[in-house]
Amino acid sequence: MSLTVRKILDLPSLRGAKLVAGKSALERTVSSVSVLEYSTPNETQHKLFDAINFEGSELVITAFANICRDTEAQKAVIRRLAEAGEAGILLYYVETFVPFVAEDVKACADSLNFALIEMPHSNSLRYSDAISEISEAIFREEREETSFVAEILEDVSLLPTELRSVSTVLRMLRDRLRASLILSDADKGIINISTFPHGREEELKERFESSSMDKDWYVCRTYISGRGIRTLTLTMIRENGSPLLSHQIAMTVETLHLFLVIWSPNHGEAVIAELVRAILQDESLKMRRLAALFGIDVKSLDTMIVIKPGSCADKMLESVKEKLSPFICRPVADLYQDCIVLFLASSMGEEILETVCTALTDKDCLMIRAFNLRDTGDVRKAFLEIQPSLELACRAYRKNVLNLVDVQLVNYFLSVLAKGEEEIARVLYPLRVLEETEDAGPLMDTLEIFILDADLSTLSTSRQMNVHNNTVKYRIRRISSLMHADITAAPQSVMLYRALMMRRILRLQASG
Repeated sequence: MSLTVRKILDLPSLRGAKLVAGKSALERTVSSVSVLEYSTPNETQHKLFDAINFEGSELVITAFANICRDTEAQKAVIRRLAEAGEAGILLYYVETFVPFVAEDVKACADSLNFALIEMPHSNSLRYSDAISEISEAIFREEREETSFVAEILEDVSLLPTELRSVSTVLRMLRDRLRASLILSDADKGIINISTFPHGREEELKERFESSSMDKDWYVCRTYISGRGIRTLTLTMIRENGSPLLSHQIAMTVETLHLFLVIWSPNHGEAVIAELVRAILQDESLKMRRLAALFGIDVKSLDTMIVIKPGSCADKMLESVKEKLSPFICRPVADLYQDCIVLFLASSMGEEILETVCTALTDKDCLMIRAFNLRDTGDVRKAFLEIQPSLELACRAYRKNVLNLVDVQLVNYFLSVLAKGEEEIARVLYPLRVLEETEDAGPLMDTLEIFILDADLSTLSTSRQMNVHNNTVKYRIRRISSLMHADITAAPQSVMLYRALMMRRILRLQASG
């Protein structure tokens, strides 16, 4: 976790300080501290104030010394700082300059979720004590933190719309890394630049464009890309030569990537795409961040449907979303590794789930359904089980809508194949007695369809084989007689099911 307003209030240099307004800003991240003394308002001062480049997430120290009795000017300062994304004000020397903090000033800070902290009424307090201690605490927290991605994105989400920009994110990242950042396109054209220390933009831009970086500087280049955004180059520079750590680089790239996804013109679709990927890649932290930002209850998504389109995957995805629209306003569905992956909640009810599955069924597509998935680990495991044998499973079961257990069984048979002839023979053993009969072919074919495809129905078997029902009944009786067992009852039916599916998969594998 980074340094928050709440943590700053616990620092020794702020002992006795009171949060008099902006309680909701206690969890705001503080990235830096600065000093602002706003002199008597006039046109020149207004222009100067407007020209100040506030960085966002700063804590500003002031005494309102020259506007100590002008509450309207005090409120104007608070509004201006809040609009810039600043976290709050440390107000010094109350009773010395400002007689007291007016109620309408407090109300203004409250309405803007802006922390207004009144320091103890002592003329012996020094700005430098708070500045040095807060700066040291910020450095210590940033050095120890494991991830800053979520906090920066959350800070950005709290900013006014006009400040949610790449420039703002780069400034926040610059302050975290103590490094300069340059975002450029494929032609090496600079899109955004933010330098550390501040104010070096022109010099660094010139060096970047002429490829004349100082040999003692640390320079790292990486790329940001993803669905719906063009590939960009991110150059990170430290003039003191100290390298960035690998996890800092990874978090920087993720922060920028997610910002571009979330606040892009097509952010809704892009966020869903990233959410699907986070779930399937078992990136639980990223998944929770995205879900929280857009109010998606991922804990309820315990059902996964994987569809292998026959062709035109993009069109099929749009068709899936259209069919889901009567049931779900924002379906969690996207393309992943040539498949359409959709997540649903069993809380929708079995009837609706079945209706959805029926609506999505297409004779040209293969569909696998996985139920009762507990977490992202289960989801990833299920998807990895489905991918290698999806098409083989659909051929083996002779239908295009399967459940996860069907695929898992096919994977088991593939593992038997990998073990060799001895293991294969052991699984096929229950069929040995039939193989030794003169009419082995018709008997085996009938039994295979009867058990694997016809749900033990002689009528369904006869239709699928295009033979008379009495012929099927005779063959089933003969098989039962040869085996001296009721082939429709366990454990005989279970052993035969395994043997017959093994036989079919061997045949499918041989035919390619």
